[in-house]
Amino acid sequence: MQAQEANAALGVLEERLDGAGSRAERVAAFEAAYRHVAQWRYEVAVEGRWQRPGASAEDVRTPLAPGSGYRVTPDNWLPDRDTPAFKMLKKLEQVGLDRLAGETSLQNRVTLRDGRRVNGNTLGLQPGRYRFTGEVIEGSVEVAMTYAEAGDREVLRQAAFEALAELEEARAGAGTDPQDPEQRQTFVDAAYFLVQGPEFQRGSDAIMRTFIAAAHTRVFDAAPVLPQAIDLDGMVRGQDGFSQVMHEQLRIAKSPAAQPGADVGAERPAVHSPHRREGLGR
Repeated sequence: MQAQEANAALGVLEERLDGAGSRAERVAAFEAAYRHVAQWRYEVAVEGRWQRPGASAEDVRTPLAPGSGYRVTPDNWLPDRDTPAFKMLKKLEQVGLDRLAGETSLQNRVTLRDGRRVNGNTLGLQPGRYRFTGEVIEGSVEVAMTYAEAGDREVLRQAAFEALAELEEARAGAGTDPQDPEQRQTFVDAAYFLVQGPEFQRGSDAIMRTFIAAAHTRVFDAAPVLPQAIDLDGMVRGQDGFSQVMHEQLRIAKSPAAQPGADVGAERPAVHSPHRREGLGR
């Protein structure tokens, strides 16, 4: 389902970018594709798919409330701790503790491509609680994060579209190569800006990952396989840590033309669902 929408967003990019003649038009094209994915995620929620008990479809288009955040520490009281999700969260919890280094709060600062710095999310410690009852677990401490303020998140989203427009200009000129260090870093920057700029109470992770898959396929003519949980990973690790993970783990998906039974006449590889390939689909 995510792969289908990524291909649809790729179609929006192709339609808007093939006739674009300015940086502003290219930026607008990427924003239009992002909005297309956001609308798709809302429609999925309205249909009742990917909804947790008690959740509302309207959460998927309701802006984040001030002070909203996410708990990184998993539910330690769960009987089954031998799951990929639990292990991933415990690993990120330790990353957060290492970064905090005894402090109770750490402000992530995001460096934009023009050198400006913007406040991203805040990482911090809070009293441990049972997730559903709110009951305090005596002596327990949790790692949590709070999203950036709305104005900063808007700046970060626009910076992401601008970085992608920069790559599109290179593609239209001398060309792009996903293995080129500078161009790869530009894409990594765009991804991080989006990670730091979520917009809605629910669904921003799926919106961001699906859009990034389509954008990578457009600017590099190659579908990506994204690292797992890059949204939460970027919130906890910070900009340098996120860049390191992306450079180490971001891969190029094999073209369907190289697979048995594929349509060898296809002009470009279909966008593969990185979430399904990597076993992540929240």
